[in-house]
Amino acid sequence: MVYQLIALDMDGTLLNSQFKITKGCQEAIKEASDLHKIVAISTGRSLTEMRPYLDDLKDVRYLILESGAVVYDLKEAKILYQKTFQPSDIYKIHQAYLKQDMMIHIFMNGYSYATKEHMYQMDKYQMGKYQETFVHNNSGIENVDEFLQTHLYEIEKVNLYHQSPQLREKSITFLNDLDVTKACVEVSSLELSPKGVHKGVGLVHLCEELQIPINQTIVVGDSHNDKDIMEIAGLAVAMDNAIEEIKAIADEVVADCDHDGVKEAIEKYLIKGAD
Repeated sequence: MVYQLIALDMDGTLLNSQFKITKGCQEAIKEASDLHKIVAISTGRSLTEMRPYLDDLKDVRYLILESGAVVYDLKEAKILYQKTFQPSDIYKIHQAYLKQDMMIHIFMNGYSYATKEHMYQMDKYQMGKYQETFVHNNSGIENVDEFLQTHLYEIEKVNLYHQSPQLREKSITFLNDLDVTKACVEVSSLELSPKGVHKGVGLVHLCEELQIPINQTIVVGDSHNDKDIMEIAGLAVAMDNAIEEIKAIADEVVADCDHDGVKEAIEKYLIKGAD
């Protein structure tokens, strides 16, 4: 099979453990682009959270953002696809937030927001490794109730950061009847997206835009929120540092994020058929 497009997850995949994109990965992306292959990003991050990396991704045009809620064209500075929550969904998520001491992370219109009081104590919510980049790339909010009410129809994704996996399970139980997409990521985080939205939906919309058959795509990932997109791609590639659930559904496994696994995937599976 000759593949036309590869979609790369960010954290734990394209980014190494120091949250950097290595020269090797940058060079592989450029080589693929020079061969008229499409390298896209597929991430849970917002557009604002992606901006610090765009200088290293000059050969990337398309972003699947917020776990599939948004597809963005960097060249045209245009949203190609966008999906928001129903107001009733936000009400229920807000109730879950109020039930325990957790951190809420809200995504909309290319930006992401969190309560100021929590942004400097992310260790408490098992997200300490992200604190430096988080503080620089997210806006602080004073009052969650007012913010949600003001932006009720605009919200595309919500992350709930818990103090432990056990407390996350309590939120999952409370939200059991809520018909939205749920993904467990990191140690104790819960990603919530509008009904039917996941990274795979973003890939489908991107492929429709580019008129590329879905079976001519490659996806590289490492975590729970990569499961749906890996199941529909033509070739599913897991990082060596991926969770076992992802490795189990992958067609191939490459090196971990600290040993240029993405470079390996691009060269071996995307470029291979371009010679």
